[in-house]
Amino acid sequence: MICDGEIKYHEQDGYSDYPAERTQAENEHVRQARRFAKWHVYKERGYETLPRHENPDCLVAAMIAVSALSSDTVEGHFGDLRTQLESHYDDSSLDLPFDDAHPDDVFIYRKDLYLSPDPLTEDSSLAEQYNDLAAEIRADLSAVFDESDNLEHQLTSLFNHEDRLETELPSFDLEAVSEMHSLHTDGRTEQTTTAESPLDREPDAQIELPPLNLEQFELFKLLLVTNLSAQVRDRFLMMGEEPPEAFQHQGFGTYRGTIKQQINDMYERYYLFSESPSTWTPTRS
Repeated sequence: MICDGEIKYHEQDGYSDYPAERTQAENEHVRQARRFAKWHVYKERGYETLPRHENPDCLVAAMIAVSALSSDTVEGHFGDLRTQLESHYDDSSLDLPFDDAHPDDVFIYRKDLYLSPDPLTEDSSLAEQYNDLAAEIRADLSAVFDESDNLEHQLTSLFNHEDRLETELPSFDLEAVSEMHSLHTDGRTEQTTTAESPLDREPDAQIELPPLNLEQFELFKLLLVTNLSAQVRDRFLMMGEEPPEAFQHQGFGTYRGTIKQQINDMYERYYLFSESPSTWTPTRS
């Protein structure tokens, strides 16, 4: 808007226009608005405004692809990641990716995922499709358990619903996986390694995991899918939005999302399994 010869459209009465003059919370609210605007433009106009590994639809496609993998294929693609995570807790030799790193520092281990077909060619949002179907399954199972006290009937119903997420959603293949790469921080500085892309394009998703005691996880594949699902959660939180119900669960998602949950009071610590959130909506100013 132009008023008295001056451009006024960018002015607002809330936060300062200068980041240095805003509080940490105010800066995060501004970033949330920018992230949500990119998501809105992508959804409403179809423009690829987000990096793919930050797009909830691509992350859901990766969840679908990884869920369909056999145990042998999971080991073939992610065995190096499993070994590295375990090496922080077992008695094997710990091979740190940086010469100046200490074992007690923070490490994040990553693998890039490339999918086929292109997740962004879907006519409707994969995140919404997944959430809607998950809600239907929960409702159907609730009806079964409410209506019958016959254990055999209940177990049969569970098995009948087991594959619905796989059979009623679009299918995706894991076309390629990068070599493992990593991030390290000692609390003052960050450094990263990179992985050469196995394909000449941007990855569709990225596994991000800190060192974990894998004895507490019965299935490594489930941990990978849970990480991708928690990344969807973090992406909505970082837009200032409540995540869809299917993604309202605890666990480590994104490294950046975890840092925000640690330093910003507007977020609860969703990355922790040990703390039950009181709300799934970031505090608004």
